[in-house]
Amino acid sequence: MLHKSSQNSRKSTKVCVIGLGNIGRPTASCIHDHGFSVYGYDIDKQKTLGLNPVAASHDWSQIPPCNAYIVCVNTGWKDGKPDMANIFDVCHKIAEKEDGNHPLVSIESTVAVGTCRKVVEMFDDGVYLVHVPHRFWAKDPERHGVVQGRVIGALDQKSLTKAKSFYESLGMPLYPVSSLEVAELIKITENAYRFVQIAFVEQLSLLCAKHGLSFEEVRRGANTKWNVNLLEARDGIKGECLPKDIRYLASLGDASLLQGAMKADKEYVKNLELCKKYNKIDS
Repeated sequence: MLHKSSQNSRKSTKVCVIGLGNIGRPTASCIHDHGFSVYGYDIDKQKTLGLNPVAASHDWSQIPPCNAYIVCVNTGWKDGKPDMANIFDVCHKIAEKEDGNHPLVSIESTVAVGTCRKVVEMFDDGVYLVHVPHRFWAKDPERHGVVQGRVIGALDQKSLTKAKSFYESLGMPLYPVSSLEVAELIKITENAYRFVQIAFVEQLSLLCAKHGLSFEEVRRGANTKWNVNLLEARDGIKGECLPKDIRYLASLGDASLLQGAMKADKEYVKNLELCKKYNKIDS
C-alpha cells in the first residue's frame, strides 16, 4: 500500500495519454489505477468516450499542461515508406503547449529508426524524451498487458532517470539500451522476426501441399528436435503490426530475406485452399 506522501505525489502528477486506441485506452486506465491524474486525447471523439474516470477529450485545448505525455498514436506505411505524420503532429502539439517547460515525453508507438531524434528537434527549450515501445497483446491482456518488461532508450541520462521513476511506479521492469535508435530498432526487429517465423512455415506448408505431403506431420516431427519449434500455418499474416514493422526494418537497406518472407506470405495466401487440404494429419 502506498504511503500518503506517495499517493499525494502521484495525484499531483498530470499524465496525458495521446491516442486512445487498442494501446492507449488500457495504458490510460493502468496509469490512473496507479494513482496518477490522467488525461486522454484522441482526434476521434468516439475513442474518448467510456474512459471514466479518466478525463478524455478530442479537443486539444481542453488538455492542461502535463508533467508527462505518453504517445500511443498509430503509425503507418505510405507512398513506399514509413509514415510518421501522427507522431510529428502530436509531438508538435506538446511542444507548443509546453513552451518553456521540460515535460517527460515517452513515445510508445512503433516508429521507424530515427523518428525520436527528429522529435527532439521540435522542443527548442528541451525535453525529457524516451522511447518505451509497447508489447501489449490484446488477445491476452492478463499475461501480456500494459505492465510487462520493456526496453527503454533515452535522449540522455536525465531523461532515463525521470522515465524510470515513472514506469517503475507502475511496476514495470525496464531494460535500458544505449540510445533512442537502438530501442526503435529492437521493436521493429521483434515483429519482423515473428513475421519471418510465420512466413517460413507458410512456405513449408505450400511445399508440402505441392508434393501431396502433410505439413502438420512434418511440423510435429521436426519439433521433436530440441532446437526446433515450428509454428502452425494459419490464414496468412494479418493485422497492422507485423506487416507494417517488417517493412520498416526492410526500409533500412538490403533486406532480401525480409522481402522474401513478405513474398512467401503472399504466395501462401493465394494458395491457401491447397495448403489447407494437406495441413492436417489423421488423429
